[in-house]
Amino acid sequence: MWISLSAALSALAVVVHGYCPAGFEALGDHCYTILKVMGSYAEGKTYCNMAGASLAVIRSREEENLIDSYIRRHMSQIQSSQIWIGGSDILQEGTFLAPGSQEVLTYFNWAPNEPDNAGPGQHCLNIFRDDSQLRWDDDNCEFDRFPMCQREQVDQSVVG
Repeated sequence: MWISLSAALSALAVVVHGYCPAGFEALGDHCYTILKVMGSYAEGKTYCNMAGASLAVIRSREEENLIDSYIRRHMSQIQSSQIWIGGSDILQEGTFLAPGSQEVLTYFNWAPNEPDNAGPGQHCLNIFRDDSQLRWDDDNCEFDRFPMCQREQVDQSVVG
């Protein structure tokens, strides 16, 4: 009985999970990077999209711990303590939505007295250093910050 070469190779293919493209680091089930280019929240979304990703959306304490560790390792490289993450309440004050999916976000690690909507345009989520803690703030969407990007891990077929 003869089988085609492609059928034989398909039978030997194995899917490998957990691969992140160059410049991204695997944290949990996703890949993350802080782009070394500053821009507004909208520009940050665009920069992440250009890298095949989106602004990072943090949905749990466990996920935040992984991301905080990543930020601490890379903080000196970016020379800023303010980083855009995915979430905005521009459509309805107090209801933060994930970029793209418009999922209502329910997990936050606000700095004391945040969110405060203290000035015009304070609708976008960022992380900043509050003493030794990394905390969240609703910030002016037009300020220049470094974007933290998130993407799915790549499945890679390996013939073996």
